[in-house]
This record gives sequence, C-alpha cells and structure tokens, in this order.
Amino acid sequence: MKKPLKITIIIVGVIVAFILLVLLLVSLFGGSVAKSYVNNHAEELLGRKAQVEHVGLNLFSGHVAVEGLAVYEDNGKDVFAGFDTLDVSVSLLKLIGKEVYVRHITLAGLNVKVIQNGTRFNFTSLIEHFQSDSAEVEVKDTTPSDWVINLHNIRLSNGRLHYADMERNSHWGFNDLNLLVPDFCIGGEKQTDAGLTLALADGGSLQADAAYNAVSNDFNAKLKLTNFALNQVKPYVTDIANIEQINGRLGVNATANGNLSNIMDMVISANATIDDVDVLDNHNTSVVSLHHLDVDLAKMVLSQNLFDIASVNLDGIQARYELFADSSDTFSRFLKPQQTTAQAVEDDEADEAEPSDQTDEADQADQPDQPAAPLMLHVGHLMLSDINFTYADHTLPDEFVFPVTKIRVEADDISMNGNNNARVFAMLPNGGTAMVNWNGSISDWKSYQNIRLNIKNLHLTDLSPYMVAYLGQPFTDGIFSFTSYNTLRNSNLSGQNRIDIYKPTVGDRRKDVKGAMRLPVKAALYVLKDKDDKVILDVPISGNIDNPSFNYMKLVWKTLGNLLVKVATSPARALGDLVNGDNGEVFIGVDPNEHDFTSEQFYQIDKVADLAKLDESIILHLELQTRPTDDSTIVDNHNRRNVILQHHLTELGVASDRIVITTAEPSADLKKEGYLVTTTVADLEGIDIIEP
Repeated sequence: MKKPLKITIIIVGVIVAFILLVLLLVSLFGGSVAKSYVNNHAEELLGRKAQVEHVGLNLFSGHVAVEGLAVYEDNGKDVFAGFDTLDVSVSLLKLIGKEVYVRHITLAGLNVKVIQNGTRFNFTSLIEHFQSDSAEVEVKDTTPSDWVINLHNIRLSNGRLHYADMERNSHWGFNDLNLLVPDFCIGGEKQTDAGLTLALADGGSLQADAAYNAVSNDFNAKLKLTNFALNQVKPYVTDIANIEQINGRLGVNATANGNLSNIMDMVISANATIDDVDVLDNHNTSVVSLHHLDVDLAKMVLSQNLFDIASVNLDGIQARYELFADSSDTFSRFLKPQQTTAQAVEDDEADEAEPSDQTDEADQADQPDQPAAPLMLHVGHLMLSDINFTYADHTLPDEFVFPVTKIRVEADDISMNGNNNARVFAMLPNGGTAMVNWNGSISDWKSYQNIRLNIKNLHLTDLSPYMVAYLGQPFTDGIFSFTSYNTLRNSNLSGQNRIDIYKPTVGDRRKDVKGAMRLPVKAALYVLKDKDDKVILDVPISGNIDNPSFNYMKLVWKTLGNLLVKVATSPARALGDLVNGDNGEVFIGVDPNEHDFTSEQFYQIDKVADLAKLDESIILHLELQTRPTDDSTIVDNHNRRNVILQHHLTELGVASDRIVITTAEPSADLKKEGYLVTTTVADLEGIDIIEP
C-alpha cells in the first residue's frame, strides 16, 4: 500500500473509531454520561485532549446526534479537528439479518487543520498512540464475510480543510467542502454513487462524481476543476527552480471509466485549459508567459501507453533565452543545481533503510515483469500561435539581441510512426520572415527527414555581432535571403543551401577582436558581386550524422570559408582584363630591354594593388618569368624593375609584408617575359581550408 494512502486510512480510521466509541457510550450510558466520559478521558483514549458539547440518542429510531466535537493538538490549546454536528440514523432491526443499514450520515461544519513539518504531521502522535509495540505479522483473513453494509445519504456539508507545509511555506485552503454519497454498498449488489464539491481558498472550485459497482468492480468517475491558481504549486517547484511567483489559472474536465481489478486499463478522457500564466524568477523578472493553452485528450490508456490527443491549441507565449559571459544561460540561472552523486546515493540508501510493506513486496514478487508497450502518441491537430521569442548572446564582443515574433506552428495527424508534416512561420526584425516545412519520422528519426527553410529580407546588420566575433568585421549594409533544403536518409545528410545577398558591405577589421578567422570577406564580396550588386552562393552540405566528428555548422563554415578563399585568391576573377594565356593566368608582360614600366603596365599594377587593398589578409605574389640570357644589362633591368615594382605597390598602400616579388628559373620555352600574379590568404585561423 502506498504511504500517503496508508496515512490517510490510519487517520480516518482513528477518528471513525473515536466516533464509534462515543456512540457506543451513548447507547450504554446515555448522552450526558458519554459526554462527561469523553471530556474527562479523551487523553487516555486518543493521547490528546478532546471535548464534546452534546450527545443525543433515540434507541427506538436508531438516531444518534453529536454536537460540537473538538480534538486538540498535542499542546492542548489549538484545535486539530472538529465538527459542528454529526447526525446518524441506523436501522437496528436489520442488524439481526447481518446487515448494517444506515439511513443517513450527516456531518456538518467539519474543520480539519493538517500541518506538516518535514516528515512529521500534526496527527502523527495520534497514529503512534494506536500503534502496537509487537512485531507480529498480520495474517490476512480471506474468508468471505456474510455481513452486508448499506450506507445511504452520506452527506458532508460546509466543511473546511487547511493544509500547511511549514518547510516549504505552502498553505492550501479548501472551503465549502461538500460530499454527497447517495448509496454505498459493501457485500451487496447495489451500485455506489458519490459526489464531492469544494471551494478552494483562492477562489477556484472542485467537483467530483463517481459510481462503483461492487459486484463487477466497474467504476466511472468525473472530475471538474475550475480556476485553480497555479501559484499553489510554487512551493513544490522552488526545490528545482528559482521562482518568485507563478500566476495563472488551470481548469480540468476529465472522465475515467474502468475496472478496479485492472486499474491500468481504465480509459481517461479530459480537456485542460491554462490561462494567463506568468512565471517570475527570484529577481521578479518574467521568465516565460502564456496567454492560453487548451489540450483536448480524446483517449488515454496507461497499460497500452496510448495517448490520443484530439487537439492542442496554444496562444500567446513570451519567452527569452540568454547566454552570459560566465558560461551560464537562462536555464542554468533559473534552475537550481541538482544534488551531487554522493548525495543521491545517500538519499537512495536512506530510502532503502525505511521499513517497507511486506504485503506490497510479496505482491510485487508474484507479478512477472511485463515489457513496456511502445509509445502510441497521436495528435489530431496542433496549433501554436503568437509565440514571441528573444535570443540574446552576451558572450560576444558586441551584444547580440535577436527577437523572433509572431511564430506560428501548425501540424495535423502527428504520430510516432510514419511521416509527419509541420509548417512554421515567423517574423524577423525589420520586416524579415522565416518559413519552415518539415516532413519526417519521429520514432525512427534517422531514417527520413526533409526540412526546407526559407529566410527573406533579413538585414545583415542584425547579424553583425556574430560577424564580428567569427570574422572580425562588421556588416554595414546588405539584405540577406537564404534557402536551405536538407534531406536525411538512413543517417546520411544531403543539403543544398543558397545564399542571396543584395548590396553586402563589411567594415574594416576590428583590432580589438581576438581569435577571429581571417577570411578575405571584402575581396570575396567584391569579386562575387554582379552588376546589380547581388551575390548568389550555393553551399552544398553532406555527411553522416553518426560520425562522431559530424557538426552541421562546422560543415557550413568550412564549405563557405573554402568558397570565399577560393574566390578572393583567384585574381583572374577580379582582374579579368589582365588574364592572359590558355590557363586563365593573370600576367603583366614586360620588355626585357626596358628597366622601367610603361603607362599600360603601371595601370595593370594599379589594378593588382586595388585587389590587394580589398582585404588586408591578401598577400600578392609576383613572379618574374624570364628566358635564359648572358646579357648583364637585361639582368640589371630585371632587378631594377623588381625594386620599382616593390616601391610602387608600397606607395599605393599595400603593406610591404604583403608583397612577395621573386624571379623564377629562366625557361627557354617561355613565349613572353613578365610577371605572373597570384594571391594567397595570410593567417587563416579557425577554419580548415581545402586546397582546390
């Protein structure tokens, strides 16, 4: 038997036994004698003080009335439990036929205060008073009883129950507690019906109705919870989260039908609504808020692991996720640290040391282990609307704050098996939009996934903090559109990503940013822009997600980085009018008999300098190609020309450490003498460049 149920049965049993004792005394000695006996000997009977105001008895009608009963706390001053009136009418003649027939039981004005302090309750002493010191094991009597118990018109009216957990500072109040059981039968063939209504201290209410057939063991129950204040659960959440307050209201309308012999086979259906939720942390800052949530549960069967949800409608979420420089985030600051492994082991050992119910252990030993049924989840319709989420990253050199608003998620017929479809739409800052279409499996997600992402009209300046952190340069202008189409089949990913940028512009490299990758972004954008100031890039992605080294974003950066380097270090793309030869090489021809450059050659050198000045990471390589010669004048011309070239490039603003001028071994097969121009990128950090 579970511990909470066991405690409840014990305390109810103690009170019932005390009331029966009062009735017995009344029947034997009369009301005044019973009243006097209880008031004078309650501590001997209960272990604590009790008083009763009036006891009445009519033996002819079987009617007993008790008024003004109060059972005190251990201190003898504060009232633990009491009631205004207990009225019972019993048919004494039916006792001859082994039938307990109660016409009615009315209990009015019940007032109970339950106080918990750690593992001890204010009724613990009552239980200890009636516990036996002997260690005898109770032997179950399985002999069927001939007695029949028929209770009719059981009524509890205007009751009050207060529960307080002193350690958690939790207080629950239940007012206007009303219980109606028209018929309760044990040993007969009549159906038992019961109804319960109570008003919660915070303004909510609970209504429950149940019917039970003792012969078939069938039951059905209905429960309706209205306007339950979520802040009542706050004391039980503060163990794991730094919560100051939980605003919001919960409503539940549920039914359950089944058989007590197979309780896990019962069928549950319910509708739950949550409204105006706002969770505040210990700084009184809203962590998450929700306007409305409605869940319609069509059918749930725990033994089958079946959850058939007709619809889920969620509206109006406000949430924020932040990364902080101390490596913490919103969740780690909101959630409290969990206990250490040593503490967990210690708690487990303490739990094992507690005495257990031998009957429960025997019952569990008789039950063979049953394999868990596979999860069968189905959602007929899912609609999440008006979700507003803000992502903030405080770990970057420049703070990044990115709100995504009006998020809408819609899906139909979601199940664990087979392919599912979902659609997502969101608004980005400055009029941008994002759309996602998903098709794939949930239970075997590696077998098939298909995701298409479209981002339109995203201002690159909004992404500038990440551009600065990773590449050391900010975006100063540009409109970004992105289409990503990714397919996963049996763990193998294949993706196509198209980047479409209008008028992309980046600023100068930031000297204060350390560790950023040095990619030639300016040069690459200069080369990639078409006549309309547009850049279109195709970035294919592929890999096996089961590979331990697989990382999607690393693949994207690696592929994109290779593309930028390849573009920026290919002078032929930027200096098309200087391309000579069948290999598409950039070549500046010279006359070996001249020791200086012509105006045309200086123009070509200026164009090369312009390329180098696009990005400070580009290094110019100019290799002089010559034929073999014994003429010292020609050799002197070449050497002097190299000096002039170095000086001119420096004067044009190219740093001397980014200019490499060399002379190749003379070749007799050379058709024309001159400088072969190539480029490389210096100090590539953080990216694995693949050689083309």
